[in-house]
Amino acid sequence: MNQNNLKYLIALFIFIATFSYFNNIASANPIHGNKLSFYTSEREVNLKLTYKISITGHVNIMDLKMVVPDNIKDRQTVKSISFSMQPDSTYKMNNNTYVLFKFHDLDKSFKIVIKSKITIYRSITEAKETVAEDLSEYLIAEKDIESDNKKILDVAATLKQKTDIETVIKTFDYVTNTIKYEANQAIGAEKVLETKVGKCMDYSDLFVALLRANRIPAKSVFGIVVDYDGDNPLHAWPEAYLKKQGWIRFDPTTGHSDITQTGKDYKMKISNKYIILSEGRNDPELNTNQYQCKYRCTLGSKMDIGLSFDIAAQDNESNTGGID
Repeated sequence: MNQNNLKYLIALFIFIATFSYFNNIASANPIHGNKLSFYTSEREVNLKLTYKISITGHVNIMDLKMVVPDNIKDRQTVKSISFSMQPDSTYKMNNNTYVLFKFHDLDKSFKIVIKSKITIYRSITEAKETVAEDLSEYLIAEKDIESDNKKILDVAATLKQKTDIETVIKTFDYVTNTIKYEANQAIGAEKVLETKVGKCMDYSDLFVALLRANRIPAKSVFGIVVDYDGDNPLHAWPEAYLKKQGWIRFDPTTGHSDITQTGKDYKMKISNKYIILSEGRNDPELNTNQYQCKYRCTLGSKMDIGLSFDIAAQDNESNTGGID
């Protein structure tokens, strides 16, 4: 065997071994009950939301408001959206998009179906400095994000590092490794720090509160996990603001983030497994309702709202790229 053939065989062996290694990683690490995937830079998603409104008796007047996905830079593009019945109005507030339905004289249950085609993105463009914006609202204490609480301030002080990115990573590791998941009613940052148990919203609340306590802008985000194998893919996660990268997503509930570190170098990625519905922990439009909707109807009326999901996603190309 000549030297060129030997080099070729060695290179082929390395390629096969590397592919097998990463394929095993993808099979061994679950995310929300699914295996890790190798995703391309963008994915096309068909999302169908079915709201079932159950009416008991008679409802004279009802206003029904719900949040819908919209275009968000470096996150998603809504290519189309349709409604089984047209909303009376659509408006934007607090960086979110809402639709409002007005009904009169209801005595039968009905459904509202919303279909949308969405492109969700993976990569984020790093700049020398992001465009200046007012971040003051992402630094203050608020309901369930008690960043001025003494216990939260004390823990935050132990997580403070030389740089913001190091502080963010340290905080992420702390929340991920300290809190145990329990699917109960959300209790907020202060209580979850005491009990050490909480759901996805609690993980997000504590992460945001600790960062704000260290004067790093952070916010809560609500939406849908595309690669979810259960009945309810609604999810909450936080984002932190870094000067050169802008808003970076984290998911302390699952232990996955969009920062990868090699030595002293950091690489930023946007995981394309998330459809964003809204941001803000205490949304005045919805009061952070479980189903991201809110209704008002005649006093004494009896009704209930249920939500079901149909999500179909595909990669634009073959599955290649880095691991989330």
